[in-house]
Amino acid sequence: MSSKEESASKWLGKSIADARNVYLLASVATVLSAASFVAFSWYLSDFAASWLVNNEVLPLKLLYASAFITGRYVFAHFASVLNYNAGNVIVDKVKKQLYPELLRNNQTDSISGTLLVTKATDDLKPFYSFFVPYAIASFLVGGLLLIVSFWMDKWVGYTLLVTFMVIPMQMIVIGVGAEALHKKHIDLFMKYSAVFYNRLHTIAEIVNLDNFKPQYLFLSEKSKALNKATTNVMSVAILSSAVLELFVTIAIAAVAIYLGMSLLGIMPGPNYGKGYDFQTALFLLMLAPYFFFYLRKFVSAYHDRNRALASAKLIMPVLQQIENAPEIDQNESLSTLKINNLSFSYPDSVVKVLHNINLDLPEKGLVLVKGISGSGKSTLLKILAGSLKVNEGMISLNEHENTWTQQWLRENSAYMNQFPFVFDGSLRYNVFLEKTNNKPQEYPAFLDKILAKKELGWDTELTHNGKQLSGGEKQLLTLARMMLQPRPVAILDEPTANLDADTVEVILEQILNMSHDKLVIVASHEDKFDTIASATLNLNWGEQMN
Repeated sequence: MSSKEESASKWLGKSIADARNVYLLASVATVLSAASFVAFSWYLSDFAASWLVNNEVLPLKLLYASAFITGRYVFAHFASVLNYNAGNVIVDKVKKQLYPELLRNNQTDSISGTLLVTKATDDLKPFYSFFVPYAIASFLVGGLLLIVSFWMDKWVGYTLLVTFMVIPMQMIVIGVGAEALHKKHIDLFMKYSAVFYNRLHTIAEIVNLDNFKPQYLFLSEKSKALNKATTNVMSVAILSSAVLELFVTIAIAAVAIYLGMSLLGIMPGPNYGKGYDFQTALFLLMLAPYFFFYLRKFVSAYHDRNRALASAKLIMPVLQQIENAPEIDQNESLSTLKINNLSFSYPDSVVKVLHNINLDLPEKGLVLVKGISGSGKSTLLKILAGSLKVNEGMISLNEHENTWTQQWLRENSAYMNQFPFVFDGSLRYNVFLEKTNNKPQEYPAFLDKILAKKELGWDTELTHNGKQLSGGEKQLLTLARMMLQPRPVAILDEPTANLDADTVEVILEQILNMSHDKLVIVASHEDKFDTIASATLNLNWGEQMN
């Protein structure tokens, strides 16, 4: 086991403690369910033996059996609900840690970040809701039934014990290869999704250049690789289930043959010649399949462990980044912000997006970043928002080093990108980030035009990234949200792109007003910003122009 794998395994195991009380209650319910089944089997075998051997009907025994089998399913249901809730508790905690980080962190594109949360955390949930509970249940129920089996007949106990030991061994053997397949599958899924998103994002260029066929062939090859990886994962899951069923079938058959030969006197058992031989045999024969009930589920869920392990390796670096973040003084105000000899390149790329950038930013005022598309404007804004780590050079706030400055900027800047995001929820929530608030609140006057068009006003429900709003209305809504956040730095990427003249005028006015009280950094082609900017940085293919 590699150190990375061991670390991921430890993290998965450590996270179980976040729901240990829920797991404890679920374990108690599981044991009660198993004990109820043992009692059910005893009373039913007693009823059957009395009827078939002694021709005596004992309805009370049948009533007891009915009561205990009901209890078995009731307790099992409670255990299942509790285990599912335990998975929710753990995964929700992970999401609460990941979401803020990913919203601030743009080292990966937006689709990759979204997929990291959705796929990785979705792969964790089956591990905590099924694999862990089934592992616990297999141990508890298996232990209980082994005690009963050894007490009733040691040879049945030995048969079940050997099988109980062999199954985990075959799972480990199969799991070694399965984990690698799951890791490859997740990697291909992430890469394919990011590539597909990129191609959709550049669809206009593809159309204009009549480049459909090469793009189709490229995506087809990526899709085939992903499908092959998916098939391999499914094949391993089927193989593990088939091997399990083979062992289970052999074990149950061995128990049945032994008990049958004992009843026939061919192989006298410890109870042979006594009045309850048939009951004992029937009782043990009923317990044998149930002994494998949770083991079967455990093995079928084993691939969930491999998926979770692969996902943990993706999530852990993000969580470690959160844990290693420097402590900053939240009350420290912006005095000086300097960029010195800044250069930047994205991971796995030798091309520098920014080259030797130098700039002193004011405490308050408007800083304009200009340049053609691809000149590095958005990258520089993400660095100033604390979303991207500095590769070369220095960004120093109040003479602090890079890491401290990055953390301060992440917590004290408001960022508005080129594609405003609208939450599923009310208009009120999207502006104030509060789901319910009946108190009158101050808001920018330009929102009145939007409110006047909406019959329900603040209670208007917005869905699917605000399809109910125009592009200009989305920009204004996002701008209002930023204005209401008391942060000393506001960063806007192309806030007036593709908007009508009236909306542009409103946004320009509001940005100018914000610059009186805070540092506002804007990347834009809009010429009107030239007249109101306190400082201007011109970029040309990542290089600073005089």
